[in-house]
Amino acid sequence: MYGIFMFLLVLGMIISGLFIVRFHKRMDWQKRMKAIVACLGCFSVAFICIVFVPKKDTFTVNESKVSEETTSKEDSKKEEVTSSDEVKKDKEPIYKEYSTEEIKSLFITGMSTKEFDDKKEESKIKVRNYNNYNPAGLYTFDTKEGQIVAVVLNAKEVIKVETLNNQELLGKFIKDEENRMNEEKRIANEEANKQLKELYESKKNKMEGSGDSVTNKMQLNSGLVFFDFNNTGSRNFIVHLKDSSGNTIELLVNTIGNYSGKVSTAIPVSGEYYLEVKSSSNWNATVTQETPPVSKKVPGTINGHGDDVVFIDVPSGNHIVKLKHTGSRNFIIKVNDQNLLVNKIGTYEGSSSQVFKNSGMYSFAIKADGDWSITIE
Repeated sequence: MYGIFMFLLVLGMIISGLFIVRFHKRMDWQKRMKAIVACLGCFSVAFICIVFVPKKDTFTVNESKVSEETTSKEDSKKEEVTSSDEVKKDKEPIYKEYSTEEIKSLFITGMSTKEFDDKKEESKIKVRNYNNYNPAGLYTFDTKEGQIVAVVLNAKEVIKVETLNNQELLGKFIKDEENRMNEEKRIANEEANKQLKELYESKKNKMEGSGDSVTNKMQLNSGLVFFDFNNTGSRNFIVHLKDSSGNTIELLVNTIGNYSGKVSTAIPVSGEYYLEVKSSSNWNATVTQETPPVSKKVPGTINGHGDDVVFIDVPSGNHIVKLKHTGSRNFIIKVNDQNLLVNKIGTYEGSSSQVFKNSGMYSFAIKADGDWSITIE
Protein backbone atom coordinates (compact mmCIF):
# COMPACT_ATOMS: atom_id res chain seq x y z
CA MET A 1 0.00 0.00 0.00
CA TYR A 2 2.76 2.39 0.86
CA GLY A 3 4.43 1.81 -2.53
CA ILE A 4 1.16 2.32 -4.50
CA PHE A 5 0.44 5.53 -2.64
CA MET A 6 3.90 6.88 -3.39
CA PHE A 7 3.55 5.89 -7.06
CA LEU A 8 0.29 7.85 -7.45
CA LEU A 9 1.80 10.94 -5.80
CA VAL A 10 4.80 10.92 -8.08
CA LEU A 11 2.54 10.33 -11.09
CA GLY A 12 0.42 13.33 -10.04
CA MET A 13 3.51 15.53 -9.83
CA ILE A 14 4.64 14.43 -13.31
CA ILE A 15 1.21 15.05 -14.91
CA SER A 16 0.92 18.47 -13.23
CA GLY A 17 4.38 19.40 -14.43
CA LEU A 18 3.70 18.28 -18.01
CA PHE A 19 0.39 20.11 -18.01
CA ILE A 20 2.04 23.34 -16.93
CA VAL A 21 4.81 23.00 -19.48
CA ARG A 22 2.46 22.12 -22.36
CA PHE A 23 -0.42 24.53 -21.80
CA HIS A 24 1.08 27.38 -19.77
CA LYS A 25 0.91 29.76 -22.76
CA ARG A 26 -2.84 29.15 -23.24
CA MET A 27 -3.75 29.45 -19.51
CA ASP A 28 -4.39 32.71 -17.77
CA TRP A 29 -2.38 33.50 -14.72
CA GLN A 30 -5.03 32.19 -12.26
CA LYS A 31 -5.18 28.71 -13.86
CA ARG A 32 -1.43 28.71 -14.14
CA MET A 33 -1.09 29.40 -10.37
CA LYS A 34 -3.60 26.64 -9.51
CA ALA A 35 -1.62 24.11 -11.55
CA ILE A 36 1.63 25.17 -9.88
CA VAL A 37 0.02 24.90 -6.41
CA ALA A 38 -1.32 21.43 -7.25
CA CYS A 39 2.11 20.33 -8.39
CA LEU A 40 3.77 21.73 -5.26
CA GLY A 41 1.11 20.08 -3.09
CA CYS A 42 1.81 16.68 -4.56
CA PHE A 43 5.51 17.24 -4.12
CA SER A 44 5.07 18.26 -0.46
CA VAL A 45 2.93 15.23 0.35
CA ALA A 46 5.46 12.95 -1.32
CA PHE A 47 8.33 14.56 0.60
CA ILE A 48 6.53 14.19 3.94
CA CYS A 49 5.75 10.56 3.23
CA ILE A 50 9.32 9.77 2.24
CA VAL A 51 10.90 11.53 5.24
CA PHE A 52 8.45 11.03 8.11
CA VAL A 53 6.30 7.98 7.39
CA PRO A 54 8.04 4.74 8.50
CA LYS A 55 8.60 2.05 5.95
CA LYS A 56 6.26 -0.60 7.18
CA ASP A 57 7.77 -3.37 5.18
CA THR A 58 11.30 -2.55 6.37
CA PHE A 59 10.09 -2.24 10.01
CA THR A 60 8.40 -5.55 9.75
CA VAL A 61 11.57 -7.16 8.44
CA ASN A 62 13.67 -5.63 11.25
CA GLU A 63 11.04 -6.56 13.78
CA SER A 64 11.12 -10.07 12.42
CA LYS A 65 14.89 -10.18 12.69
CA VAL A 66 14.76 -8.96 16.32
CA SER A 67 12.07 -11.51 17.08
CA GLU A 68 14.14 -14.25 15.47
CA GLU A 69 17.24 -13.18 17.44
CA THR A 70 15.25 -13.06 20.71
CA THR A 71 13.77 -16.47 20.05
CA SER A 72 17.23 -17.80 19.19
CA LYS A 73 18.67 -16.43 22.44
CA GLU A 74 15.80 -17.86 24.49
CA ASP A 75 16.26 -21.23 22.82
CA SER A 76 20.00 -21.03 23.54
CA LYS A 77 19.34 -20.21 27.19
CA LYS A 78 16.89 -23.07 27.45
CA GLU A 79 19.51 -25.38 25.98
CA GLU A 80 22.10 -24.07 28.47
CA VAL A 81 19.75 -24.52 31.45
CA THR A 82 18.82 -27.99 30.26
CA SER A 83 22.50 -28.84 29.77
CA SER A 84 23.36 -27.44 33.22
CA ASP A 85 20.57 -29.45 34.85
CA GLU A 86 21.81 -32.57 33.10
CA VAL A 87 25.38 -31.91 34.36
CA LYS A 88 24.08 -31.41 37.90
CA LYS A 89 22.13 -34.64 37.67
CA ASP A 90 25.25 -36.39 36.40
CA LYS A 91 27.32 -35.01 39.31
CA GLU A 92 24.83 -35.97 42.01
CA PRO A 93 25.96 -39.28 43.52
CA ILE A 94 23.59 -42.18 43.42
CA TYR A 95 23.30 -43.68 46.91
CA LYS A 96 22.20 -47.18 47.79
CA GLU A 97 19.96 -48.12 50.69
CA TYR A 98 21.00 -50.84 53.11
CA SER A 99 19.37 -52.76 55.92
CA THR A 100 20.68 -52.63 59.48
CA GLU A 101 22.40 -56.00 59.19
CA GLU A 102 23.92 -55.11 55.83
CA ILE A 103 25.47 -51.94 57.26
CA LYS A 104 26.77 -53.82 60.31
CA SER A 105 28.35 -56.37 57.99
CA LEU A 106 30.00 -53.58 55.98
CA PHE A 107 31.60 -51.90 59.00
CA ILE A 108 32.97 -54.17 61.72
CA THR A 109 34.91 -53.50 64.91
CA GLY A 110 38.67 -53.70 64.36
CA MET A 111 38.47 -52.58 60.73
CA SER A 112 41.21 -50.05 59.91
CA THR A 113 40.24 -46.47 59.12
CA LYS A 114 41.46 -46.98 55.54
CA GLU A 115 39.32 -50.11 55.12
CA PHE A 116 36.36 -48.19 56.53
CA ASP A 117 36.84 -45.32 54.04
CA ASP A 118 37.21 -47.77 51.15
CA LYS A 119 34.05 -49.67 52.12
CA LYS A 120 32.13 -46.43 52.53
CA GLU A 121 33.07 -45.29 49.02
CA GLU A 122 32.60 -48.65 47.32
CA SER A 123 29.18 -49.30 48.87
CA LYS A 124 27.86 -45.83 47.87
CA ILE A 125 26.14 -45.61 51.24
CA LYS A 126 24.85 -42.19 52.25
CA VAL A 127 26.35 -40.71 55.43
CA ARG A 128 23.62 -39.35 57.69
CA ASN A 129 26.02 -37.25 59.77
CA TYR A 130 29.69 -37.06 60.72
CA ASN A 131 31.09 -35.75 64.00
CA ASN A 132 34.82 -34.99 63.89
CA TYR A 133 36.60 -35.36 67.24
CA ASN A 134 40.11 -35.26 65.78
CA PRO A 135 41.66 -37.74 65.61
CA ALA A 136 38.50 -39.72 66.42
CA GLY A 137 35.22 -39.60 64.49
CA LEU A 138 31.60 -40.76 64.66
CA TYR A 139 29.58 -41.63 61.53
CA THR A 140 25.84 -42.31 61.43
CA PHE A 141 23.85 -44.08 58.68
CA ASP A 142 20.10 -44.51 58.11
CA THR A 143 18.80 -48.03 57.48
CA LYS A 144 15.88 -49.36 55.44
CA GLU A 145 14.09 -50.28 58.68
CA GLY A 146 14.26 -46.68 59.97
CA GLN A 147 17.01 -47.38 62.48
CA ILE A 148 20.33 -45.55 62.82
CA VAL A 149 23.73 -47.26 62.79
CA ALA A 150 26.55 -45.35 64.52
CA VAL A 151 30.19 -46.19 63.74
CA VAL A 152 32.89 -44.85 66.07
CA LEU A 153 36.56 -44.66 65.00
CA ASN A 154 39.78 -43.65 66.67
CA ALA A 155 42.93 -42.65 64.79
CA LYS A 156 43.60 -46.26 63.72
CA GLU A 157 40.44 -48.36 63.54
CA VAL A 158 36.71 -48.83 64.06
CA ILE A 159 36.16 -49.28 67.80
CA LYS A 160 32.38 -49.45 68.05
CA VAL A 161 29.32 -50.18 65.86
CA GLU A 162 25.98 -49.43 67.53
CA THR A 163 22.33 -49.64 66.39
CA LEU A 164 19.95 -46.93 67.68
CA ASN A 165 16.17 -46.98 67.24
CA ASN A 166 15.48 -43.23 67.32
CA GLN A 167 16.99 -39.75 67.47
CA GLU A 168 16.72 -39.53 71.27
CA LEU A 169 18.82 -42.65 71.77
CA LEU A 170 21.29 -41.39 69.18
CA GLY A 171 21.68 -38.10 71.07
CA LYS A 172 22.39 -39.95 74.32
CA PHE A 173 24.85 -42.25 72.57
CA ILE A 174 26.75 -39.31 71.04
CA LYS A 175 26.90 -37.52 74.40
CA ASP A 176 28.25 -40.63 76.13
CA GLU A 177 30.86 -41.09 73.41
CA GLU A 178 31.96 -37.46 73.66
CA ASN A 179 32.38 -37.81 77.43
CA ARG A 180 34.38 -40.99 76.95
CA MET A 181 36.62 -39.38 74.31
CA ASN A 182 37.20 -36.30 76.47
CA GLU A 183 38.19 -38.49 79.40
CA GLU A 184 40.55 -40.51 77.21
CA LYS A 185 42.11 -37.28 75.94
CA ARG A 186 42.55 -36.03 79.50
CA ILE A 187 44.25 -39.24 80.57
CA ALA A 188 46.43 -39.27 77.44
CA ASN A 189 47.47 -35.66 78.03
CA GLU A 190 48.30 -36.39 81.65
CA GLU A 191 50.39 -39.38 80.62
CA ALA A 192 52.18 -37.38 77.92
CA ASN A 193 52.89 -34.55 80.35
CA LYS A 194 54.11 -37.06 82.92
CA GLN A 195 56.55 -38.56 80.42
CA LEU A 196 57.78 -35.12 79.37
CA LYS A 197 58.27 -34.16 83.00
CA GLU A 198 60.19 -37.36 83.71
CA LEU A 199 62.40 -36.68 80.70
CA TYR A 200 62.91 -33.10 81.88
CA GLU A 201 63.86 -34.27 85.37
CA SER A 202 66.22 -36.94 84.03
CA LYS A 203 68.26 -34.30 82.19
CA LYS A 204 68.92 -32.29 85.34
CA ASN A 205 72.39 -32.25 86.87
CA LYS A 206 72.05 -33.94 90.27
CA MET A 207 74.27 -33.29 93.31
CA GLU A 208 74.24 -34.37 96.94
CA GLY A 209 76.37 -34.17 100.03
CA SER A 210 76.53 -33.98 103.80
CA GLY A 211 77.73 -31.06 105.89
CA ASP A 212 79.91 -28.34 104.43
CA SER A 213 80.75 -29.24 100.84
CA VAL A 214 82.09 -27.97 97.53
CA THR A 215 80.59 -29.57 94.43
CA ASN A 216 82.32 -30.58 91.23
CA LYS A 217 82.50 -27.94 88.55
CA MET A 218 79.70 -27.85 86.01
CA GLN A 219 79.46 -26.24 82.59
CA LEU A 220 76.82 -23.51 82.41
CA ASN A 221 75.86 -21.26 79.52
CA SER A 222 75.12 -17.58 79.85
CA GLY A 223 71.47 -17.08 80.72
CA LEU A 224 69.10 -18.31 83.38
CA VAL A 225 69.87 -21.33 85.56
CA PHE A 226 67.41 -23.04 87.92
CA PHE A 227 68.23 -24.83 91.21
CA ASP A 228 66.16 -27.13 93.43
CA PHE A 229 67.53 -27.62 96.99
CA ASN A 230 66.66 -29.85 99.94
CA ASN A 231 68.32 -29.78 103.38
CA THR A 232 67.54 -31.80 106.54
CA GLY A 233 69.82 -30.00 109.02
CA SER A 234 68.76 -27.88 111.98
CA ARG A 235 71.39 -25.18 111.63
CA ASN A 236 72.49 -22.82 108.88
CA PHE A 237 71.97 -23.83 105.30
CA ILE A 238 73.87 -21.47 102.99
CA VAL A 239 74.63 -21.99 99.31
CA HIS A 240 76.87 -19.81 97.12
CA LEU A 241 77.29 -20.10 93.35
CA LYS A 242 80.90 -19.42 92.33
CA ASP A 243 82.82 -19.29 89.06
CA SER A 244 85.99 -21.27 88.29
CA SER A 245 88.12 -18.46 89.75
CA GLY A 246 86.30 -18.61 93.08
CA ASN A 247 84.32 -15.40 92.62
CA THR A 248 80.83 -15.44 94.15
CA ILE A 249 78.16 -15.03 91.50
CA GLU A 250 75.10 -15.30 93.73
CA LEU A 251 74.00 -16.17 97.27
CA LEU A 252 71.35 -18.72 96.40
CA VAL A 253 70.12 -19.81 99.86
CA ASN A 254 70.60 -18.40 103.36
CA THR A 255 68.30 -19.98 105.94
CA ILE A 256 68.26 -22.05 109.13
CA GLY A 257 66.95 -25.60 109.56
CA ASN A 258 65.10 -27.80 107.12
CA TYR A 259 64.72 -26.34 103.68
CA SER A 260 63.02 -27.26 100.42
CA GLY A 261 62.81 -24.72 97.67
CA LYS A 262 63.70 -23.57 94.18
CA VAL A 263 65.77 -20.55 93.16
CA SER A 264 67.12 -19.07 89.94
CA THR A 265 69.83 -16.68 88.85
CA ALA A 266 71.50 -15.39 85.70
CA ILE A 267 74.85 -16.71 84.47
CA PRO A 268 76.86 -13.75 83.11
CA VAL A 269 79.33 -15.69 80.95
CA SER A 270 79.43 -19.29 79.73
CA GLY A 271 81.98 -21.32 81.63
CA GLU A 272 82.60 -23.59 84.64
CA TYR A 273 80.82 -22.97 87.94
CA TYR A 274 80.40 -24.80 91.26
CA LEU A 275 78.39 -24.67 94.49
CA GLU A 276 79.80 -23.99 97.94
CA VAL A 277 77.43 -25.44 100.55
CA LYS A 278 77.33 -24.87 104.31
CA SER A 279 75.08 -27.38 106.10
CA SER A 280 74.82 -29.37 109.32
CA SER A 281 73.27 -32.44 107.69
CA ASN A 282 72.41 -34.08 104.40
CA TRP A 283 71.47 -31.99 101.39
CA ASN A 284 70.83 -32.48 97.67
CA ALA A 285 70.39 -30.27 94.62
CA THR A 286 69.43 -30.37 90.96
CA VAL A 287 70.57 -27.88 88.32
CA THR A 288 69.14 -27.18 84.86
CA GLN A 289 69.02 -24.46 82.28
CA GLU A 290 66.08 -25.96 80.40
CA THR A 291 62.54 -24.72 80.86
CA PRO A 292 59.86 -27.31 81.73
CA PRO A 293 57.69 -28.77 78.93
CA VAL A 294 54.48 -27.75 80.72
CA SER A 295 53.72 -24.31 82.11
CA LYS A 296 50.83 -22.36 83.61
CA LYS A 297 48.51 -20.34 81.39
CA VAL A 298 47.22 -16.77 81.56
CA PRO A 299 44.76 -15.60 82.77
CA GLY A 300 44.91 -17.56 85.99
CA THR A 301 46.18 -17.86 89.55
CA ILE A 302 49.20 -19.79 90.82
CA ASN A 303 49.46 -20.68 94.51
CA GLY A 304 52.54 -21.82 96.41
CA HIS A 305 54.57 -21.78 99.60
CA GLY A 306 58.14 -20.69 100.31
CA ASP A 307 60.92 -20.29 97.76
CA ASP A 308 59.87 -21.42 94.30
CA VAL A 309 60.28 -20.86 90.57
CA VAL A 310 57.17 -21.11 88.42
CA PHE A 311 56.89 -20.86 84.65
CA ILE A 312 53.97 -19.03 83.03
CA ASP A 313 53.01 -18.59 79.38
CA VAL A 314 52.15 -14.91 79.01
CA PRO A 315 50.87 -13.27 75.80
CA SER A 316 52.50 -9.97 74.88
CA GLY A 317 50.85 -6.80 76.11
CA ASN A 318 49.89 -5.01 79.29
CA HIS A 319 48.68 -7.24 82.15
CA ILE A 320 47.45 -6.70 85.70
CA VAL A 321 49.51 -8.74 88.19
CA LYS A 322 48.03 -9.32 91.67
CA LEU A 323 50.27 -10.63 94.47
CA LYS A 324 49.58 -11.98 97.99
CA HIS A 325 51.87 -13.18 100.81
CA THR A 326 51.08 -14.35 104.36
CA GLY A 327 54.65 -14.84 105.65
CA SER A 328 56.67 -12.72 108.11
CA ARG A 329 59.95 -12.40 106.23
CA ASN A 330 61.08 -11.26 102.78
CA PHE A 331 58.63 -11.48 99.89
CA ILE A 332 60.49 -10.97 96.60
CA ILE A 333 59.46 -11.87 93.05
CA LYS A 334 61.57 -11.44 89.92
CA VAL A 335 60.58 -12.17 86.32
CA ASN A 336 63.38 -13.79 84.30
CA ASP A 337 65.73 -12.58 87.08
CA GLN A 338 65.38 -9.02 85.76
CA ASN A 339 62.01 -7.40 86.40
CA LEU A 340 61.35 -6.93 90.14
CA LEU A 341 57.62 -7.27 90.82
CA VAL A 342 57.73 -6.93 94.61
CA ASN A 343 60.27 -6.55 97.44
CA LYS A 344 58.48 -6.42 100.79
CA ILE A 345 58.71 -7.90 104.28
CA GLY A 346 55.83 -9.68 105.95
CA THR A 347 52.21 -9.92 104.86
CA TYR A 348 51.52 -8.29 101.53
CA GLU A 349 48.65 -7.82 99.07
CA GLY A 350 48.87 -5.58 96.03
CA SER A 351 48.66 -5.29 92.27
CA SER A 352 50.59 -3.60 89.48
CA SER A 353 50.51 -3.13 85.72
CA GLN A 354 53.22 -5.03 83.86
CA VAL A 355 54.09 -4.94 80.16
CA PHE A 356 55.35 -8.17 78.59
CA LYS A 357 57.01 -7.30 75.28
CA ASN A 358 56.96 -10.79 73.80
CA SER A 359 54.60 -13.73 74.03
CA GLY A 360 56.18 -16.79 75.58
CA MET A 361 57.26 -18.56 78.74
CA TYR A 362 58.49 -16.42 81.64
CA SER A 363 60.10 -17.60 84.89
CA PHE A 364 58.81 -16.12 88.16
CA ALA A 365 61.33 -16.60 90.97
CA ILE A 366 59.64 -16.25 94.37
CA LYS A 367 61.41 -15.77 97.70
CA ALA A 368 58.99 -16.20 100.60
CA ASP A 369 58.52 -17.93 103.95
CA GLY A 370 54.72 -18.24 103.82
CA ASP A 371 51.87 -18.93 101.44
CA TRP A 372 51.70 -16.78 98.32
CA SER A 373 49.67 -16.37 95.14
CA ILE A 374 50.20 -14.76 91.74
CA THR A 375 47.21 -13.77 89.60
CA ILE A 376 47.73 -12.48 86.06
CA GLU A 377 44.84 -10.94 84.15
